[in-house]
Amino acid sequence: MQNKLQPEVSKLLEEAETFSQQGKRQKAYQSSLKATTIAPGESLAWYLRSQHAPSREEQLMCLSRAYSLDPNHTETKKDLHAAVHALVKQEPFLAYVYETELFYQVRSGRDLLINVPKDRTFEVPYLKKKPGLAQPAFRWLTFALVALFLGGVGAVLFAPVAAFQALRLQASAPTDGERTRLLIVFILAVIIWLVAIPISWLLLIRFYPA
Repeated sequence: MQNKLQPEVSKLLEEAETFSQQGKRQKAYQSSLKATTIAPGESLAWYLRSQHAPSREEQLMCLSRAYSLDPNHTETKKDLHAAVHALVKQEPFLAYVYETELFYQVRSGRDLLINVPKDRTFEVPYLKKKPGLAQPAFRWLTFALVALFLGGVGAVLFAPVAAFQALRLQASAPTDGERTRLLIVFILAVIIWLVAIPISWLLLIRFYPA
């Protein structure tokens, strides 16, 4: 089915560009509208439709759709930035919906979903990063933390193991990031151990009074 549609879509896109060059905006819009109807996954069709959209809302919708289909298209990204800036002047508040590595999705006051391109590199939140080399140390640190909440006795044993694992893995850590993570594990393990000692002592006194 796609093979049959492709020539028709190409023809409609050529028509839209020709009409645009001739200043026939309405005809250019109609051709691009047909193209997006036939091939909703064609980013160029959405971009051409945005150039002749009769309303700002439709222009934003088309640009958002075109950008989500082809984030590398420079003109789409530039026009989408400009359209979003114009919208912000009218609606200072845009509600955050979610984000991907490439864009934020926000909702306007008219319930229009807009994809806003990111100008910075996507970074995984620190706490969501995979432990990698530091995984054994993290595992013992988790045991120590759980034991601390359960009375502290187990934490006295597990926390030193976590600290030892962190120090042992420091020498083979391939990156500064890994070394920093291991250092944090070591510091947390020491803190847990220091906190666990008096808690464990109080617990033992309670159950085994002199």
